[in-house]
Amino acid sequence: MLFSTIKHIAKIEVRYAETDAMGVVHHSVYPIWFEQSRTEIMRINDCSYHSLEAEGFSCPVLQMELEYKHSCHYGEFAEVHVSIAKEDRLRTRFFYEIYVNNQLCVKGSTLHIFLKDGKPSRQGPESFEKIFFPKAP
Repeated sequence: MLFSTIKHIAKIEVRYAETDAMGVVHHSVYPIWFEQSRTEIMRINDCSYHSLEAEGFSCPVLQMELEYKHSCHYGEFAEVHVSIAKEDRLRTRFFYEIYVNNQLCVKGSTLHIFLKDGKPSRQGPESFEKIFFPKAP
C-alpha cells in the first residue's frame, strides 16, 4: 500500500438533527462525515469531485468499514482526520479517525475505484495522481 503524504482535518460541529433523543450522534451520520472530509481533502488540494467528473471520472465506494469507540454528542466539535492510500493500480482507500476533545470516537475507511466513462480505469485521473501520489511507480 502506498500512502499519500497529504492529510487533512475536517472540523464538524455536531448538529441537533444528527443526534438521537439522548443527544448522541446516530451511527448513520458517520459515513456522511467521512464523505465530507473526503471531498474537502480533494477540493482544498485542487482536485474536486466536480473537476474529476468533468473529465469523465467517477469514484464510487466499494467498501466501508467503521469501528465505534466512543459517542459524539450534540454541541461538540468533531475533527475528522483523513488520509489516502493506493491499494493497487485500481483501488484507493481513504482512512478516517474522528476525534472529540482529543478522544478517538470512530475510525474507519472507504475503498474506491476510479471509473472513466463508467468503466474501471487502470489509473486514477492524472490530476489526482499528480497531487496525491506524485512519486508513485
